[in-house]
Parts: sequence; structure tokens; C-alpha cells
Amino acid sequence: MAPAVRAVLLVGPTGSGKSPVGALLERRGGFRHFDFGAELRAAAAGRRGLSPADTAFVRSLLATHALLPDDRFDVARELLDAFLAASPFDPARERLVLNGLPRHVAQAQALARTVRVDAVVVLEADAATVAARVARRRRGEGLDHAGRDDDSPEAVARKLAIYTERTRSLIAWYEAQEGVRVVRVHVGAATPETELAEQVAAALADAHA
Repeated sequence: MAPAVRAVLLVGPTGSGKSPVGALLERRGGFRHFDFGAELRAAAAGRRGLSPADTAFVRSLLATHALLPDDRFDVARELLDAFLAASPFDPARERLVLNGLPRHVAQAQALARTVRVDAVVVLEADAATVAARVARRRRGEGLDHAGRDDDSPEAVARKLAIYTERTRSLIAWYEAQEGVRVVRVHVGAATPETELAEQVAAALADAHA
């Protein structure tokens, strides 16, 4: 993977709409959406060509809803490299949309060796909004992943705690990086993912006008 790959990072708590927004941006053209959570689930199902040991590791990671440890960043890199190699990627015309990776500063520093994040979009949603949107997702409403086994109240609370403890500091880190634009998009309990994608696309266009 060439260091010239330009990327947009989607950041937000669970249920804020990162995956459908990333998919909608890709559909608009000019973006390629890398959904790390979806890639991990595909790897756990044996569909990403990881070694048996790495596949078992990913399964255990998902079962405990844990963050990828820093000393196993090789798994993330392997999945990202395979994603970019799967179909032609033109860094002159396309931008990578990162969703779920990096999740904290150490991962961002490791990723910076090969990917240049020049915009961070923060999908802002408080705990009450997250609860409402996850309930909406469980009912199969909207465009977000439905039928997930990590949408229990306990799992959601754990993910929110991780987001508060680790991922929010990532936003501050990017704000301090030269050449990185951080934009914030408010997410309401019933905001459609299509509307969020339009707001994100507009914000990215303004950031690079």
C-alpha cells in the first residue's frame, strides 16, 4: 500500500451511523469505504484468508467486544492491505473512508506510516441518542447493520465506555496534527443516514474547496 493513500476518518459512538454513511459516500463516487468492524466479522467467518490462529484471535476479540490490542495491529494492516488490493484504487481520484480504524492514538500513529488522514468527521451523539438509534437498528429500521449480536445494553454500554476513554482522545490528537481538518456533524435520534451522508459530503467538500 502506497503512502499516498488519502483518507477520511469517520469517528462516532456505536449507532451514530458510521457504516451506512461510509457506504453512502462510496456510492456517491470518489470514496472507498473500509468498514473495519465488517471486515473483522468477515474474517471471523473465515472469508478474509487469515491464518487459522489469526481467525481464532479475531473471533475471541469479537466475542469480548474488545479493542484490537496494539501488539496485534498486524491483523488490521493485513485486512486493510487486502481490501485495497482487492480492486483497483486510484489515490489521485479516490479517498479512503476509514470506519472503525484507528480507534485510538497508538493505532493512528501506526497507520500514519502508510495512510494520510487529512479529514476527520465526528458524528456526535450522546448516550440517550445512541440508545434510541441502537433500538432503531435492532428493529431493522434505517440503513445500519441489523441483527447484530453486539447490540445488547451491556455491549453498548461497554462500547460507549471505550469510546469515551480511548477514542475521544484520538479526536484531540488529530486536531493537533498539521493538515488535518476535523468537522463535527450532529446526529439526532431519528436523523436518517441519507441526511447524515449529505451533511458529511458537504462538510468534506467545504474542507477541500
